Amino acid sequence: GGKMPEEEEREKLAKVISQWNSSRLDLFEISQPDENLEFHGVMRFYLEDGDGGNVATKCLRVCSSSSTIQVIQTLSEKFRPDAKALRGKYSLFEIHKLVWDEERKLDLEEKPLAVQLNWTADNREGRFVLKTDKDSLEVKKPSGTTPPAKDKGGVIRTFKRTLSRKEKKNKQKGAEKDSMDETEEKEPR
Repeated sequence: GGKMPEEEEREKLAKVISQWNSSRLDLFEISQPDENLEFHGVMRFYLEDGDGGNVATKCLRVCSSSSTIQVIQTLSEKFRPDAKALRGKYSLFEIHKLVWDEERKLDLEEKPLAVQLNWTADNREGRFVLKTDKDSLEVKKPSGTTPPAKDKGGVIRTFKRTLSRKEKKNKQKGAEKDSMDETEEKEPR
């Protein structure tokens, strides 16, 4: 006997979903999986418009089968009134609270609701942020229009990270590294 793999899968899923629901507001409750292992729930998305650093949020009902690309499309339509101009294309990032600079760009085929559910398993907390993809902006903007200080650490921070990696190789610890640590202080978000 034993259970069908689907049934086991569904129970596992149901357990994680109950876990998620127990620590969430009713608004963000995720439904129990149906026979196709599909479920849905309301997710909150943040929009970062690079200019003023304003953050808008929207809650969206998402199905476990909705892919990132579908979510981005729906969101950009919903956000359009808030977003002065939707320059470039958007990408969806998951950013985790424990390490705010740990952000990951979701693959277009990933399922954001399932990704969010995995936080429960990993004991993570985070948010989903829709950002204009810097890559698609860089092309249109003449360089030098944005002062580096306004960059919320994206490009600069990656640059620093590679720098400090190189430093370790070159054994140039000491003075240079100290000054780097100072500039590395992140403001709380």
